[in-house]
Amino acid sequence: MGMSGSQGLDMLRTASIIAALLLLTGAVRAETPDWSYSATLYGWFAGLDTSVETELGTLNSERSSKDVLDKLDGSLMAAFEARRGRWGLVLDGVYSKLSATRDAPFGGAFSQAVVDTRLTQVTGLALYRFHSTPGVQLDAGAGLRWFDVEMGTTFSPGSLGVPRANSIGDSWVDPVLAARVTVPFNDAWTATALIDFGGTGSDDKTWQALASVRYQFNDKWSAAFGYRSMNLQHDIGGRPNEITLSGPFIAAGFRF
Repeated sequence: MGMSGSQGLDMLRTASIIAALLLLTGAVRAETPDWSYSATLYGWFAGLDTSVETELGTLNSERSSKDVLDKLDGSLMAAFEARRGRWGLVLDGVYSKLSATRDAPFGGAFSQAVVDTRLTQVTGLALYRFHSTPGVQLDAGAGLRWFDVEMGTTFSPGSLGVPRANSIGDSWVDPVLAARVTVPFNDAWTATALIDFGGTGSDDKTWQALASVRYQFNDKWSAAFGYRSMNLQHDIGGRPNEITLSGPFIAAGFRF
């Protein structure tokens, strides 16, 4: 399925943010050669759970990782980290657009409901390494997570014989707190776990958890696999909505 011009623009905007920060940190590197950097591109095979409040009631939708791949319209996922001494700066971005179809739950008025979800998130964290030994490193810090979400619902005609569609969207920023544990097994294998949570209140919350194992091929290149979950709860269009992405991922990393 091809992407529309607006979808391509959204992916380009996300990529531009990442590219601009890469250029900025590259300029800093020229003045501070003891900075180290790593960039990661990854594929996240995430299942999708959504709870959308419509004028007709709550519409819940759930898709497995395989279903998501079948209905994926576009995706861009990348991460970047800069480190100097005990301090680390982490940037993570995800763009995803997909759709889910299910039987409409509102009696026989409609036959099917299609939920189109477009989600863009960029998280920036500042982490401080407060414990470091050859066997374990512990980081903790804080940052911001920016969301831009659009959710559209289309109801196919049932007994009413009239289709109905609506669309809602919003952009917002949440503060987050984060902690990360890194355990090197040897020079090649390393395990990492990260958790963060934040928001501004009971109707605006977000959390993320991931665990991964990385293999370092040489000083530059690495590969990783793991599992990641991300959740957001936010009032969009005056109605509470919730999105959860969960599933395995694979990644390729480069140090420079």
